[in-house]
Amino acid sequence: MELTEQKADVVLIRYNTDSDGKNRAWRMIVDGQELQVNSIEIQTSSRTSADWMQDKQVFKHHITVQNCRVQVNEKGDALITGRAPKE
Repeated sequence: MELTEQKADVVLIRYNTDSDGKNRAWRMIVDGQELQVNSIEIQTSSRTSADWMQDKQVFKHHITVQNCRVQVNEKGDALITGRAPKE
């Protein structure tokens, strides 16, 4: 996995039921694009939500973070931080 960093309006986080429990255990849906990561550290406000997933036609439960910055390192570890108000 390559190093990535981006601003995001909405990040939805849920357990990856396809994971072997050791690798890529988490799904992060960052502004509609899915990333699978090994771990996630959240250093900003978050909440839980139940969201309709149109592609699967079911509700899924998430940890939701809004207006944030997402960084993923080469090992697949994610860091989610707050954004400055003008970003």
